[in-house]
Amino acid sequence: MKEQTQSAPPATHDLQSPRLSEIVLKTSRFEVVRDWYQVVLSSTPSFEYERPLNSEDGGSSRVENFRRLCFLRVFAEFPYTQVLAIFDVPNLIGTAGNTGLHHMQFRERSLESLVIRYERLLQLGVAPYQSFNHGPSTSFYYEDPDGNLVELSGPNYETEEEYLNFFKTPAFQKNPSGIEIDVADFVRRYRAKERLQTLIRLPD
Repeated sequence: MKEQTQSAPPATHDLQSPRLSEIVLKTSRFEVVRDWYQVVLSSTPSFEYERPLNSEDGGSSRVENFRRLCFLRVFAEFPYTQVLAIFDVPNLIGTAGNTGLHHMQFRERSLESLVIRYERLLQLGVAPYQSFNHGPSTSFYYEDPDGNLVELSGPNYETEEEYLNFFKTPAFQKNPSGIEIDVADFVRRYRAKERLQTLIRLPD
């Protein structure tokens, strides 16, 4: 990351801060951890998914290294949500260094806000580690100086109805991870004003 002078304001000082949207935990004791948080947070899963055992897609990166997942939604006010997600990651050793935080998600109010922040950060030499079109949203994943995974996300839809309807589609039920995208190409197409429906469309 490029250094800034002490007196100069941060390059992103005029941007509205994104809101904390997800805390994602990784565990090898999926049922135990899921059930504990259901009781503690008075919340039932809004979505659960298990990757098929013979699945060859995903699972090889830090973003997609889960076997099962569960979303516990604790608050929603579109375009923002607050979710505790639990990822079942096999063969973790039950120590603080291996279980615990998987990643954090911060939600921007729009794709435009997400793209602007990406462009500002890129000027400072801060580039995403990996990027995804998840379907309901687009996310750019960064690694902080300690290697923690930080997800910056923007909604792919302008209304809450459109956003929530996507969660009910067979495409999302089959593949909640979505597809990995080339962030530079995505931003180029976005800035070229490509139709949003085309830009965010997932393959059948």
